[in-house]
Amino acid sequence: MSKNSSESSEVKTMKRSLTNAHIQLIALGGTIGTGLFLGVGNSIELAGPAVIFIYCLVGFFLFLLMRALGELILSDIKKNTYIDFISEYLGKSIGTTTGYLYWFSWLTLAMAEITAIGIYFQYWWPNLQSWIPGLITLLVLLGINLISARVFGNLEFSFAIIKIVTIIAFVILVFYLLITNSSTKYGHVSWNNMMIDGGIFAKGPKGFLLGFQMVIFSFIGVELIGLTAAEAKEPKKTITRAIDQLPVRIILFYVLAILSILLAIPWTKVSTSSSPFVQALGATGIKNAGSIINFVVISAAISSTNSFIYSAGRLLFSINYNGKNKISKHLGKLDHRQLPKNALVFSTVLIALAPLLNLFLKDAFTFISATATSMFLLIWSIMIVTHMTYRKKTPKNKLPTFRMPLYPISDIAVLIFFIAMIIVLLIFPNYRIPMISAGIIFTVLVCLTHFIQKKSN
Repeated sequence: MSKNSSESSEVKTMKRSLTNAHIQLIALGGTIGTGLFLGVGNSIELAGPAVIFIYCLVGFFLFLLMRALGELILSDIKKNTYIDFISEYLGKSIGTTTGYLYWFSWLTLAMAEITAIGIYFQYWWPNLQSWIPGLITLLVLLGINLISARVFGNLEFSFAIIKIVTIIAFVILVFYLLITNSSTKYGHVSWNNMMIDGGIFAKGPKGFLLGFQMVIFSFIGVELIGLTAAEAKEPKKTITRAIDQLPVRIILFYVLAILSILLAIPWTKVSTSSSPFVQALGATGIKNAGSIINFVVISAAISSTNSFIYSAGRLLFSINYNGKNKISKHLGKLDHRQLPKNALVFSTVLIALAPLLNLFLKDAFTFISATATSMFLLIWSIMIVTHMTYRKKTPKNKLPTFRMPLYPISDIAVLIFFIAMIIVLLIFPNYRIPMISAGIIFTVLVCLTHFIQKKSN
């Protein structure tokens, strides 16, 4: 064997350096982000206390999606990302288009987080230019991602611990205040705080439907579990565990956290301009509550940005892997550490343009969150169709032991739910433009991909 062929075989796949603990904590941390810490106030205002049921409903369908994706991943652990499966079962053109849409979605999310980080630091230093902490954060995170996936995993492990401990402590504190019949500045911590002004479904059917957008946005990143498979030491064991424990995480870290907020504060007084967690802790009279939660929110934003850089780099590498043109060869290349260095650097450079968003958009975070939700609904729909196609083409004796339960009914139900959510976003004016924008971006990408592939052939 020649030296060149030997080298190519060595760098064909990424290094498996993520342990079971890494995967579990990355999966856990991926479900707890800015959407929960900041976006929940918006969801409560729109849907009222019924937002708890929305989280359970969305969580249920995303659990089924993850079971489908888990089956795909474990059917061929040599593949790098979901995009490889889409390309195989739906065609190279759809796979490439979805890959770029997926990659673009991660970039926009990272831009929103970087913008938010600058704002969070101004809580302590009001005169600090918001782009400074964002840029420093990006440079540090890029450096970490360029060392190894294991270092990335260690960092995400630490961030996840911070978020998990904070939420557990918050839930325990509120339920302690409930049991002891204690009071806050809003009155007693009580179930009655959920029942005032119309009760659970006070906002009616319209409010219930309006609440879905931010809740779905809160769950974005849950499929990060699958993107770690190519670098997991024992993918069959760790991916299975991480996905099967998803319902427990949803109940503990979403439903109980939001329930605690609604017990501590009358739902009509939950803040939409700041974190309800800060508001609830502040109401208890705990000193420096704002600074404590601000630190946690910053760690959550940094964690999300770190995950988005990791995901964007892997996706861009996967899309361009084995490409024939110069750009694809550059971006689809692994370095000597078996990391997609070029794809990581290019993605991070684009994320660094985040401060420009505030110059063109009045409320950048809200618009980006709605657009990202729209994009992910399209991407998730394509993913579930990919699984349906895979099951039709694969003999039963070749299926992995980890399978989608109640197939094909479960697949059809998930697809119907995603389509229903797309229709909901198109119906309401606030979400219509972001949803249409996502559709236009996808259409343009389809045309460009088709044109490029036709020209290269």
